[in-house]
Amino acid sequence: MYRHGREAVPDFAGPELLYLRYMSQHFIQGQLLPEAIRSQLRQSVNRGSFSEPEDALFSETGTYDGLGVVGFRVADIPARVDQPQGPAYVFFMRHEPEEENYSHSEIWSDHQTGTGGFRPPSRTVSLKFRILLCRSIRKEQVRIMAVR
Repeated sequence: MYRHGREAVPDFAGPELLYLRYMSQHFIQGQLLPEAIRSQLRQSVNRGSFSEPEDALFSETGTYDGLGVVGFRVADIPARVDQPQGPAYVFFMRHEPEEENYSHSEIWSDHQTGTGGFRPPSRTVSLKFRILLCRSIRKEQVRIMAVR
């Protein structure tokens, strides 16, 4: 779980699992709600190739106690979201290891190119992205049930 000087691994395979924390109110009728996904910030997840679901809840201070964890595939992330007025956005994964969490990664967005820089999506694109991603996350993908 700890970094121990390991470098980031930039490549993500489509079938690789990602683990996302959620709160109990974020599931209604077996479906993850868009409110569970950060709106215009980089959404943090843990890479399944370097962690287990319970690692997403690790905190020495108990910050995430009672939260749950869902697993979804990298391929479930919408690659591109268009909007009627303005540029399209591409979404991609970035491995951003932390000293206490080597598997820490983020979903990034950029205008059309996906060159590696982060640009927050417009509100319209953000909502559409969150809806599309949540459609692929069902109750069957819960790895740890939230109690708060």
